[in-house]
Amino acid sequence: MTVLRRVDLDWLLELVSIPTVSPLEGGDLAGFERAQSAFAGGAAERGFGLRRWDSPPVAELDRPDVPGAVREVAAGDPAGFLAAQPCLVVGLGRPRPTERRLVLNFHMDTVGPHVPPRLEGRVLHGRGAVDDKGPGVAALVGVRRAFDEDPGLADWIEVLVASVPGEEGGAAGVLGTRWLVETGCVGRLMVFAEPTGGRVLDACSATMTPVVTVAGTGSTDDRPADGHNATIALGLLATLLAERLGPRAERAGARVCVAGVHTGRAHNRVYGTGALKLNIAYHDHATAAALAEQVERVVAGAGAELADRFGDNPLVARLVADWSRVVRLSWVKRGLPPLANRDPVMEAVLAEAGLVRHDGVADGTAFTCDAIWAPGRDRYVVACGPGQLDRDGAHTPNEHVRLDDLDDYADRVRALVRAFGAHVRREGAAVDGGTPGARR
Repeated sequence: MTVLRRVDLDWLLELVSIPTVSPLEGGDLAGFERAQSAFAGGAAERGFGLRRWDSPPVAELDRPDVPGAVREVAAGDPAGFLAAQPCLVVGLGRPRPTERRLVLNFHMDTVGPHVPPRLEGRVLHGRGAVDDKGPGVAALVGVRRAFDEDPGLADWIEVLVASVPGEEGGAAGVLGTRWLVETGCVGRLMVFAEPTGGRVLDACSATMTPVVTVAGTGSTDDRPADGHNATIALGLLATLLAERLGPRAERAGARVCVAGVHTGRAHNRVYGTGALKLNIAYHDHATAAALAEQVERVVAGAGAELADRFGDNPLVARLVADWSRVVRLSWVKRGLPPLANRDPVMEAVLAEAGLVRHDGVADGTAFTCDAIWAPGRDRYVVACGPGQLDRDGAHTPNEHVRLDDLDDYADRVRALVRAFGAHVRREGAAVDGGTPGARR
């Protein structure tokens, strides 16, 4: 089944061609307004109305759970940083109360580097093809199809499609999705169009990022004992954290990534400064607290362990003596909420459209996305979209999406909109005698 027409594909190609690499990954902010304008224009051509085009105030950057990387990149011009990455919401149907509203969300920002689009047969290659511009376009096309098939939907429901910045690079949605949710862009059903292979995931992990830094004095290869050897310190810490954190995280259903270590590149220097980063994904706050405590315990005890193991080694003598002064643990991201929600009624609506719930926590397929900010009373939040992160090369130079997957997703969104409309009609008929829009 071909759902995306040539004009839709050309629109997607235009969007993928515009670089929107996250500024946290070194991207230029110039492309974001251009991309959002292109999406708004394409939506308007398909009959969607512009509902919102705004950015959070600068005060949002001061919230304690805003990742340190976001504050760092925004520091030079916070107002300009936010204004250059607007949130965009378009919609069909007249404004309705939350219980009669369906919200679809996708993110316009990508990882780096930018990869220009190319079409090879029925496969679209390019940055954002599967994560996340392709799913966003397919979702909107599916919504349009549903309203074309049943114009009466406009009397019963409102469907919003939100295009947000700030999902990639560790931004975690704090200045995109969270802003929209907290200012009213919510619905009875909220679908985040992430590449899940068409499966419905109603649980998403959150992440925290500890960083261990060494701020000591370096030296030359002629006097290696004179330096605080950051390479030795961070090498030991990487080993200890992998050894003592990894198994515990595995037992708790969490994931630990011992990520980048940097001190220096030369062969004839002792580097006295450096940093080690970790990323920890978790599905509940108790696990997050336990793993954070373990990180702190390992870092706090590593100096004594270094002294016990290498106390008579001149290469580490100065490091051992000054460990507590030069080694520091900080958290650049912490306190983000995981997503976990169930809703039998909305699960049935999704299943009617062929979108079946899958327990991603049980088999490890659940992942982190900005859906974590959306749950609330009387709304069901899921991640569900076309393509697959691993299979389709998301976050790699080979990112691509099969057009057949986009077509299938657009058709399932079409069916979902109609199923949601039928649900609202049934509810409305039961409460107010079937008068369209009576419950305001």
